[in-house]
Amino acid sequence: MEIERIALPSVGVSYSFVTGDGTRLGVICHPNGARDLAVYDRDDPTDVRAAAALSPLEAYHLANLLAATSVIDLVPDGDADVDAVTVARVPIPAGSDYDGRPLKGLRSDAAVVAIARGGHPTLNPDGGWPLRYGDTLIAVGTRDAIDHLARVVAG
Repeated sequence: MEIERIALPSVGVSYSFVTGDGTRLGVICHPNGARDLAVYDRDDPTDVRAAAALSPLEAYHLANLLAATSVIDLVPDGDADVDAVTVARVPIPAGSDYDGRPLKGLRSDAAVVAIARGGHPTLNPDGGWPLRYGDTLIAVGTRDAIDHLARVVAG
């Protein structure tokens, strides 16, 4: 796929490309983090048919949705003694006792299946992975186990 990049003085940078079905899509990236999405006319690639302005937070969430991996929901088989499985994001807050310590130091019944750092996930991190303030643990377990993990990393 070819992505066209055009600098827009005093506005930002425009990126656009043509999808497999022939639709031209574009994103204008503003210096403040805001984004404008554009769908262009098929017959006139300079004519915007639809547009949406996104705040930096909205752009972040849309990017996460577009980059999302498949998720399989685990559901109990009907056994009343089995707690439901929960997947949760647990941030490492400022001042956490675990800032700078390895993942293996966490004692919890919840399983850490990924760590997001700077918006980039690392799946199945090994026990030596150094945790840092700002990391987000992606954990799987019972609600109680997830709650305990959150309390532990919060200090």
